Amino acid sequence: MLRKTYIEISRQSFCHNIAQFKKCLPPGGQLMAVVKADGYGHGAVQTALVAQAEGVAWAGVALVEEGIELRQGGVTLPILVLGAWPKEALPYFEQYQLTPTIHSPESARLLQDFAKAKGYQQPVHLKVDTGMGRIGFGPSQLFEFWEHFDSFDHLRVEGIDSHLARADEGLDEPTVTQFTRFNALIEGMDARFMPRWTHIANSSGTCDFKDFERGNLFRIGIGLYGQLPSAQLRNKPDLKQAITFKTEVVQLRDFEVNSPISYGGTWVTKRPSRIACIAVGYGDGYSRALSNRAQVLIRGQRMPVVGRVCMDLTLIDVTDFPEVCLGDQVVLIGRQGDEEILASELADIMGTINYEVCCNLSKRVPRFYLG
Repeated sequence: MLRKTYIEISRQSFCHNIAQFKKCLPPGGQLMAVVKADGYGHGAVQTALVAQAEGVAWAGVALVEEGIELRQGGVTLPILVLGAWPKEALPYFEQYQLTPTIHSPESARLLQDFAKAKGYQQPVHLKVDTGMGRIGFGPSQLFEFWEHFDSFDHLRVEGIDSHLARADEGLDEPTVTQFTRFNALIEGMDARFMPRWTHIANSSGTCDFKDFERGNLFRIGIGLYGQLPSAQLRNKPDLKQAITFKTEVVQLRDFEVNSPISYGGTWVTKRPSRIACIAVGYGDGYSRALSNRAQVLIRGQRMPVVGRVCMDLTLIDVTDFPEVCLGDQVVLIGRQGDEEILASELADIMGTINYEVCCNLSKRVPRFYLG
């Protein structure tokens, strides 16, 4: 590795976070580690292997391709494909022992016909829409499906699930309404259809709403990586950010008063200034939206980003820190000394969420797994 821009990911933090969420579970509850989008930028296979070793019951992905990657990486957990899938994916469910989600009468029929032609029973989870307004059976579609279930004799419903739309807002409603609808659907089923797994709670729903029936499988996504899903969470678990994004100082230069810095001259020196150039940019996932607004850590001190973030380089005003040297390590996300920059801090500056900050970290940045 020639350029010293890289990401460190802590196995110890994953283990700690899993333990924190286990404390939130009702008796008999189990965890699903959601590792879609390459483990929210942390590495899907590596994250899933840690979760597997820590006794998590399931891994969740969005795409069939993501499930195949886990199997090829040695993951033996049951894997649920949470998202929609095309008919071209049908052969891979049995080949790689992936459990698909059926989310509509059409997807159920496609899977039934394929499994019947191949002569096997396909385990599935059935997604219902209780208020998200996204993929999933509507209530009338669901009961129609149950009425005609005998014609889907090559499907075995192992789970039924839904998705919370606003559980991270620190309010009871409309999440309580979604729980109520979900539980009513389950209670209304014929006993012979009762699935082994019922799940609706995400990271927010797992931490909060403990007084409500929430199923027996809890899908942990952003929380697994040590990020809070929202500052409005009422019962915040003690999480450890798993990711540290590092680079180095590659140049130090002194500028006179009124010197424009970086593209467009959006920042101009107001005094004689020392500017450090660091080896990271938006090509690495350090967003251009952080220009003139974010801070980085050097020698345990916060120092401001100045000028526009470039594709490969970013500029830092180190005038007040004469001890900064060429080659000093720079932390963009993570802890250095007593200071820490969370992904959510960058998200607030960018006007987005910490999920996107982590997912946008470029593949060209090497990942190193500690522990």
